[in-house]
Amino acid sequence: MTEALYSKIFRLLDNRQLSISGITRDLKSEGIDEHRLIMTGYLRALRDLKKLDEIEVPPSKTYKLSENAGKEEDNIYSLIGHHLKDVPASKRIYVAIYVFSYLLERPVFRAELKSMGFHENTIMDSIQQDNPIIEAAEKDIKILRNSITRITIPSVDPAYEITGKDHANLQYVGIVLLPVLKALMNLEGLVPKTKQTKLAT
Repeated sequence: MTEALYSKIFRLLDNRQLSISGITRDLKSEGIDEHRLIMTGYLRALRDLKKLDEIEVPPSKTYKLSENAGKEEDNIYSLIGHHLKDVPASKRIYVAIYVFSYLLERPVFRAELKSMGFHENTIMDSIQQDNPIIEAAEKDIKILRNSITRITIPSVDPAYEITGKDHANLQYVGIVLLPVLKALMNLEGLVPKTKQTKLAT
């Protein structure tokens, strides 16, 4: 099972409780078609790791996020993927590439987009349309591909970047970028314990 699968399950169960059938059905609609027995084993493994809570609802079981799972998954891919749900579907891949490239100052590989929850067909369609997403030149990413150690990048994996600025898409960047920056930064001692309801003018 991939990291992207956990990211998708994490998003599906955000403030929800679903049965195995419900999770499998929702994953299938997003392009992940796993056998029910495999999903059952995977969900039970997540339960054993205390990432999910299993609730008996005879005759079946349902799952929800455990409090031990934390508010966000502890990696940049799941963090971006989680906040993309607030962006219109047609804008998500642009925003994902823009935010990731902005934070790490490099193109984003296909494997990384998959870890954010994108299906391969969505990725391929996005570079065939008339938009500012382009495939980075191989000569520019060959060394970069081998220098990434936090995630496995296939040896022929392409990377994508944004050319120019598309203001219709840029307006959605803050929806993802601001929560991601807050999650990545330690703001302790800067945020008051009791927040005022309105700023003084």
